[in-house]
Amino acid sequence: MTASIVVDIGGTTTRIGVHRDGALLPGTVRFPTPKLGARDRHLDRIATEVDRLRASHPDRLRRVGVAIGATVDSGGVVRNASMLWHEPSTGFDLAAALRQRLDWATIEIANDIAAAAWRYRRLGRFALVTISTGVAVKVFDDALPIESKLVQDADGLGGEVGHVPVSSGPPAAQLPWCECGNTGDLCSYVGGPATVRATVRQATADPTGWRASTLATITAGDPERITAEAIATAANDGDAFTTAVLATATRPLALYLLQLSAQLGLRQVVVMGGFARGVGEPWFAALRSHLRELLPTGGWFTGWTASDVEALVSPSLDDDDSLIGMGRFLDCLGDRARELHKPIGASGVSLRGYDRPRCGREQFVAEISYAGICGTDLQILRGERGCEPGVLGHECVGRIVEVGADVTDPAVGSVFTVNPNHPYDEHDKLGHNLPGVFRQVAVWDSHFAARGQLIELPTAPTAAGVLVEPLACTVRSMRLAGEHDQWKGRRVLVIGAGVSGLLHVLLARRWGADQVLLANRGSGRLVTAIDRGVIDAVDCATLDDRLAGWVTARTGGAGADAVIMTTGGDTGPRTLATLWPCLAPGASVHLYGGFLPGAVIRTPDGQGLPAQPIRSRGVRQPVRLPGGGEAVLVGSRGADRDDFQAAIQASFTDAGGTLDLAPLISHVVSLDAAPAVLDELTVTGRLGGEPALRVVVDLSERGHSVRRMTAGDLPAWDGAR
Repeated sequence: MTASIVVDIGGTTTRIGVHRDGALLPGTVRFPTPKLGARDRHLDRIATEVDRLRASHPDRLRRVGVAIGATVDSGGVVRNASMLWHEPSTGFDLAAALRQRLDWATIEIANDIAAAAWRYRRLGRFALVTISTGVAVKVFDDALPIESKLVQDADGLGGEVGHVPVSSGPPAAQLPWCECGNTGDLCSYVGGPATVRATVRQATADPTGWRASTLATITAGDPERITAEAIATAANDGDAFTTAVLATATRPLALYLLQLSAQLGLRQVVVMGGFARGVGEPWFAALRSHLRELLPTGGWFTGWTASDVEALVSPSLDDDDSLIGMGRFLDCLGDRARELHKPIGASGVSLRGYDRPRCGREQFVAEISYAGICGTDLQILRGERGCEPGVLGHECVGRIVEVGADVTDPAVGSVFTVNPNHPYDEHDKLGHNLPGVFRQVAVWDSHFAARGQLIELPTAPTAAGVLVEPLACTVRSMRLAGEHDQWKGRRVLVIGAGVSGLLHVLLARRWGADQVLLANRGSGRLVTAIDRGVIDAVDCATLDDRLAGWVTARTGGAGADAVIMTTGGDTGPRTLATLWPCLAPGASVHLYGGFLPGAVIRTPDGQGLPAQPIRSRGVRQPVRLPGGGEAVLVGSRGADRDDFQAAIQASFTDAGGTLDLAPLISHVVSLDAAPAVLDELTVTGRLGGEPALRVVVDLSERGHSVRRMTAGDLPAWDGAR
């Protein structure tokens, strides 16, 4: 199995090690966890030690698992860390903070108890309880799928029982308190610091018993010197005073465990945590004594024997539970992959796991890093196309991770995008009738690469890499009216301010067009394009009856030399019918989008031309213009290998500076968030109520993350990376 770096951020100690084959390798680093006001310094130290471990290991480690003694959701955002840093840190994005410090790493974050549970999965169905600075429980059922083995909600939360009140009646001032601010909760009785405070109170309440105790001898008679370590020493020496305190502290926990056992039908509870394990057998003896005393005689507990009660609670193996558990969790994740599955006829997708596929002799395995949500995907979800691929998506960027014995190309480590279109069968397309790329791992035959559908990229995977495929389609569209050097001096009108339209804007300008104008049905996407620096406001207009006059005026009466139709749905024929007067003689009209099957184009002389032969079959159709002269209708679908190479050259290697595609990425979302994001885009075309350009799914990011990208958030292409 692949080695990984594992981190356990505990309330007392932080541990960092390397996990491989189910165990920790020698050399685990340990240092005290700092408290109030030291969070950033603490994370800096963790990053330094992780970098050092990675540098000293022979493998190129990339996976880092972080178990933290705090309430944290599945996206790595802290809900409450009062027991850890003595400050809530609510809303602190721990995952982002660590990614900023460890930009090479794939980071998984989990609550420390959730991580530790994976160490004990051989028990099948059990509860894992921690008694340390805080108190928490996780229930694990190994018979369930990997996504459901831990009983918790979709955000990875559940089991924070330490903060649930177990006492009521007396005034709050008379109840024990917890670091989280509560009084009378479970943690305020049984947690390590709480037990220390209870021992100090008992020393004041029973001065005679205190003075006679072993604990008083250990602390030189000063209750303020009582520590968890001193309690452990005295309890293991048989000190009656300390044993009585432990009995009081563990009684609420015994009641809770009996309730949990009856509610969920559990017969096994593993107890971990620095305080319980540090005190050891005297602490467990006090807890078992209460379990025997409080055991009900009916219901779930009917027929229980003394051995059943004794077996209910057992100590954990050692202090490395969270480290080893996190390592085994990462191993399990490495054996599984996730995808967005669309059932036949469904208007949405669901996230599901699948076994990581094996690689055949003539196959290769690809890990998909990012996938773009295209308008075609939304049309399929809305039922506007009859495609049923099972897995949507055809824009992606990723890396080859395994090749079969008979495969010579591609090589492991190659970064790629894909051409979803089979070059010899126009009906064979990824994400249309074949499973697409909204999945973490794909297996393709070597023939897929041999026929040019695997396109290698000269850079590391980035979110903007998903735009290479639509850029290649843009290259093909514009090549129909001339190679790049034949666009110089032209006046271009682009209809549609979606990603396809903006790619035409960028490429037309890149290829030397003298003037590029942009029109869209609404103003929202125009404003977005202006804000992101794609086009100037003076060159933008909305689609209405005045558009042809505006184009004529903006071009000084010369008219447009090229009109590129990129809108969606069936808007193409209606829009084009209004534009004939503003076309210059010899103009080309590109049918790129907005023409559904059966669409008919009305020419200036009243003819009705079927759009699909032009749009899909490459038929070039001349049209007489109202003022004399002739235009030509052209159309294109997809792209070939040469188009992809031209797109890559424009994006990576052009001597005059590369084409920056990053401003066209409006959002990057996690795989967990993608189903809800697709639902919103399908219904509204917006995300968070705002116009969306290209929304990219980060298939490696866990948790429900939706990040709105500004122009500066995503790097421009850098061929040296």
